[in-house]
Amino acid sequence: MVIIGASAPMPTYTTGSTTPIYVVDDKEFQKVLTAYKQFFNCSSEVTWGGLSLGEADPITGWYEQLYTDSTVDMAIVQKEAQRFALNLGYWVSNDALGFTDTALAPYDLITDAFDRVWEIKTCKPQPTGNKIKFFVYDLKELPCYEPTPTYGTGASVDDPRYRTKTWLDTYITGTNLKHNDGSTNATYITHWKDPPYVMDKVFWVKGIDLCFSVGRGKSKPVIDSDHYCVGYEESISIFPSAVDKVGVSGENLMWQGERELRRIAEEQPLGSIRNFETMNPATVNLGSTTLYTVECVLYYERDTD
Repeated sequence: MVIIGASAPMPTYTTGSTTPIYVVDDKEFQKVLTAYKQFFNCSSEVTWGGLSLGEADPITGWYEQLYTDSTVDMAIVQKEAQRFALNLGYWVSNDALGFTDTALAPYDLITDAFDRVWEIKTCKPQPTGNKIKFFVYDLKELPCYEPTPTYGTGASVDDPRYRTKTWLDTYITGTNLKHNDGSTNATYITHWKDPPYVMDKVFWVKGIDLCFSVGRGKSKPVIDSDHYCVGYEESISIFPSAVDKVGVSGENLMWQGERELRRIAEEQPLGSIRNFETMNPATVNLGSTTLYTVECVLYYERDTD
């Protein structure tokens, strides 16, 4: 029997102060593992790369992806073998299913004996009473996998994301963003939208309360009477986003983020002439939690310098 406790990575991150303990019935998993080895006549050892987030990139605000490798037993059943491999009644919805007695997390990586890299998409504990028989993971093969590099030095003020993130970093006042008690300062970050990792790790593991995500911008050149480009009209979306936590209302904190953006635009409109065109609700119910967010579309004009 294997006890998965607070020191082990969990499939999801809870809002409470304690991490639930999973009791895994190793006998059930060993039955699966034995059937797998007998059918395929192969080893079940794989390399598990547990994902953690390091320091933020100074350009994008994205956290460095760090993987800690260790060896675990996993039965990997690909889609074409699902009918006759294990006879467990599971359907392969991505490229493969992985069965193990170890609690892994979405976006962790699995490397098999052929150096194929699989990304964990979802985790499904299989419970019976107060015990877990094993964990089932949806796996997506990454045939062209390369570690995500740092952004480099290519970004400049010509990039609307770089320009807007710099504007936010300069003028956001952190003491204007509070927890429910009205006195504790909320933690926040600014970053480019759509980082190459799941945002759960930002809210729960890194302990960030509010994210200002900067989307890709739209640009329209301004042409003078001599047919030269003299500037650009640009619009870009900023998404203040939060989730519910102990002592933090995601809805409330999202509104504080929107209010802070309004304040900055009202007090710092010059340089590039900036104003917000629209504020569009974009909250998404993710099932286990709700991502409270609003799309704030910023419009500005700038010259070519």
